[in-house]
Order: sequence, then C-alpha cells, then structure tokens
Amino acid sequence: LSLPDRWILSRLTRVTSEVETALDAYKFNEAAGAVYQFVWHEFCDWYLEAIKPALYGSLGDAAQANAKKALWFVMRDILVLLHPFTPFVTEEIWDKLPGTAGSIMKASYPDQGAYLDVDPLDAAAEAEMQLVIDVITGVRNVRGEMNLPPAKPLAAYLQCESETTKDALASPDRQALIVHLARLTELGFITEAEKPKTAATAIVRGAVLYVDLAGVVDVAQEIQRLTKEIAKVTKEIGGVARKLGNEDFLAKAPAEVVAKNRERHDTLMEKQDKLEGTLSRMREMEN
Repeated sequence: LSLPDRWILSRLTRVTSEVETALDAYKFNEAAGAVYQFVWHEFCDWYLEAIKPALYGSLGDAAQANAKKALWFVMRDILVLLHPFTPFVTEEIWDKLPGTAGSIMKASYPDQGAYLDVDPLDAAAEAEMQLVIDVITGVRNVRGEMNLPPAKPLAAYLQCESETTKDALASPDRQALIVHLARLTELGFITEAEKPKTAATAIVRGAVLYVDLAGVVDVAQEIQRLTKEIAKVTKEIGGVARKLGNEDFLAKAPAEVVAKNRERHDTLMEKQDKLEGTLSRMREMEN
C-alpha cells in the first residue's frame, strides 16, 4: 500500500476507537466531532487529493487496485460511523456502494484489524504523512502570503536537518506526492550554501523550505503593494481602536457590537503582522 493508503487506514483506526469510546460514554457531540474532523479535514482535504494519480491509473494497475481497495474500506467504515448521526443519507449511499448488502443498520461495526492484512495502527506512516503535509502546507502558505495563484508553477527546495528527515521525503513516491499536491515543477534537496537567492522560506518539522521566486515575483512591485496594504490596514486598526477607546461607545453600544469590534481589531492586527512579516522577507530578497 502507498503512504497515503497506510496513513488513512491508521487514522481511521484511531478515529473508530475515539468514536466508540465517546458513544459508550454518551458523549454524542464528541463522537460526531471526531467523525467530522476525520472526514472533512483528513479524508477529503488530503487523502482523496493524494490518491487521484493512482485512481486515474497514472501510477499503474497495481497502485490503482490498491487505492480502490483502501478507499472502499474507508468509505464503508465512514458510512457506519456516520449512520447514528445521518441515518437517511448513509442508508442511501450504502445502497449505492459496491460490495454492500442489506441495510446499513445490520452492518458490523468497523473491525480495526481487518484492513487489507496490514497493521491497523501505523505510527510510522502517520509521522511520515504529517511531514509531507507540513511541506505542502508550507508551499501553500507562501503562495497565500505572496498573493500567487494556486496553479502558478513553482520550484521548491528543502534543507533537511538530518538524513532521517531527508530519507523520509526524498523517495520518488514522496517527492511525487508533494509535487502533485503542492503543484510544483520540482522538489530538490540542498545545503545552506545552495539556497536560492530569491526565495521565500518556511520552517517545517526537521527542515527549512525554500520556494524559489526568481522570475515569479517582481520584488520591487510586491514591496510597493505590501506597503500600501499595510498602510490601509493600519488606518482601519486606528479607526476601530478609537471606537474601543471611547468610553461613551463602550457604555452605550450593545454588547454584541462591542464584541464584534474587538474581534475586528484582533483580526486586523493579525493581518498586519502577517503583511509585515511578508514585507520583511521581500526586503531581504531585494537586498
């Protein structure tokens, strides 16, 4: 099985146990929350995207067959875990899922040891996949900070602190996974002396990520844009701060209005910090 397959099956095992424990304790909100977190943020956000090349046959017949098997097991167990909370929807989907028979109400509870003859818990796969996710998230954060489109081709390089980290990321399947999900032209491994001169950096667990921006960003133009944006945000912060510093406003305004202004102030301050951090990095690149 591929790393994404091993990872999702291991995560499914942990979530199944969490849901079972919560249901036994009548903590239905915790059970529902655990399933929601798993389905939305792990199964949909990461796993389905990661296995698309395998499902589409780009990696060969064996990879496609394994991805389909793992996907079926996860889908089957997700429906069973969700059934107490969304009975009608899960019953309908269960009826359409190949390999199922009868009502989902008679389905057995997920068996944590029945996943394709693999260990139900795979801590190594979880750690390796988390490292891959951290690198991809780092690239995506740089795109967001630099106002770059998601589809803009970029090259990225990793300076790893140890051979262990490098080995976990440098294998062809890991590199291909990162390149696919981060939409990179290449992922290389470099030393401190080899880092690109014009690059945005991000710190990931055990490595420094450099995203090469040469020919991608006009540094001078970006500095100008960020400076204007910071000035605009600073002006907005000043207006909200004056409101919050006005005793008459605080005394007469409804509590929800005051709370909304405080939240607005915090959001603007956070935005200002991020913009100033990006501006600082751009100035470093300019020099």
